[in-house]
Amino acid sequence: MNQKGKVDDLARRYLIISDLHLADVEDHSDGWKYYKGKTFLPDLELKALIDDFIQDSGDEDELVLILNGDVLDFDLISPTKEPMPFSVSAFERTWGLKPTAEKSVWKLKRILKDHDVFLDALLNFLKHNGKIKYIMGNHDRELHFDEVKEAFLEALRKRAIKNQIPIQPESITFEPWFFYKKGEIYVEHGQQYDFYTSFRHVLEPTITGRKGKELALPMGNISNRYLMSRMGYFNPHATDYILNIFAYITHWLRYYAFSRRSLAMSWLVGSLVVMRQLFRTKSKRIRRPPNYDELIEKQADRYGLSRVTVERLHKLGRPPITNTFFKIIREFWIDRLMLSLLMVAGTIALALVPIPLWIKLMVPLTGFPLLFFIYESILKGETVLTVERDMPANATSISEILDVAIVVFGHTHIPRMLPLDANVTFVDTGT
Repeated sequence: MNQKGKVDDLARRYLIISDLHLADVEDHSDGWKYYKGKTFLPDLELKALIDDFIQDSGDEDELVLILNGDVLDFDLISPTKEPMPFSVSAFERTWGLKPTAEKSVWKLKRILKDHDVFLDALLNFLKHNGKIKYIMGNHDRELHFDEVKEAFLEALRKRAIKNQIPIQPESITFEPWFFYKKGEIYVEHGQQYDFYTSFRHVLEPTITGRKGKELALPMGNISNRYLMSRMGYFNPHATDYILNIFAYITHWLRYYAFSRRSLAMSWLVGSLVVMRQLFRTKSKRIRRPPNYDELIEKQADRYGLSRVTVERLHKLGRPPITNTFFKIIREFWIDRLMLSLLMVAGTIALALVPIPLWIKLMVPLTGFPLLFFIYESILKGETVLTVERDMPANATSISEILDVAIVVFGHTHIPRMLPLDANVTFVDTGT
């Protein structure tokens, strides 16, 4: 997304990018985790985009590159048996490292070693006196830790020295929630409007574990780490895993029937691990950080807003799905499984009691399916597609609170530009 603003008589030009999901590279001959393969790297296209943006700008233009979340993806880092500079539990060896500062630095370095072109593209932007604003999304939220931010900047500095490009520390800033320029533009990743990925406390998304602070990852992120990553023929950042029963059977026959991998066990074991992680930290996630009022004030001061305004923006976000026990159970189909088992038990019980045969047949064949249909109709709620539908309405709500001409989100991966009214435009950067 490319947009011009005004700085007195000079032009301010924004280039806004999101959802590249850069991770370490994996290439498998059978197509496993194809989305991490070299073929799908966007680095060269990103470099070309930034080069074109620079060439299209005037010498006096102020250039701003906004990396609007999920540019890096810490959730995609696979478990490894290689030696670590810190202690690693047996759970982490199997399922991946916990999101602590020290371990997130290691994951960042593992990502960046495969993305020199990405770093060079950023350096080229800085070389032309551009400024970079990195807004954290849900998949790169580990940049919340100062140690991870510093590791990112250190990687840029080393690359800059190698390429003899001077960079100024103030040219790169990290935004924990949103970027705002009065009268011009509001940019936010958008995970706060998705109850699968929202943080209850977006400005302090950590909890205190047994070994210090770690991220309170949303359910969507935990599912990607412990469930979707073990179903590697599905892209965890697309909706190609939403299939009907016949498509799942075809998928199983194509990829799993004649291999050692198991789709059913990956789903079952992964789901149990995800639920364990969620319930283990549920009470800590709900607890409001003691310094949160101070963080709200700081965010308000950062953009010259009142505390009331920032709190109004905060309230627009969706409460995480992890706030409610039943929603977690339902999300993993545990409620449907239990209902199905009850129906099977009911069918067996009917077969054993001395009642007419037509009752034994009609209740399981008509009554139970009708009960299941009614249950689903009553409790049918949101899906992963709901946030796509609601994003323009969320952008409208923001434009009613702030003086802004353009509202930009990422997160949904759907590129679109829609007028909200005569003076405000909504943009989704896609990717």
